[in-house]
Amino acid sequence: MERKFKYGKFGLTENPVGKYVALPWKDGRTLLGEVVSTSYNDVRGTLHLNVRHFCGDAWPVSPVASAVTILE
Repeated sequence: MERKFKYGKFGLTENPVGKYVALPWKDGRTLLGEVVSTSYNDVRGTLHLNVRHFCGDAWPVSPVASAVTILE
């Protein structure tokens, strides 16, 4: 089952750290990994996720929380 993060009045309604997520990537591939931390971009007002592949390597991007899908 897949779902997106839920947002409330003041941001995310759940803690994304430790969740397994997927992100559509170039050439039809999909990045899979685990969220290890978050960071907030004050200029854009967005919450970015720091994600690592299951082998321990970091993702090439820090996607916004609304762009990823949670894998359950």
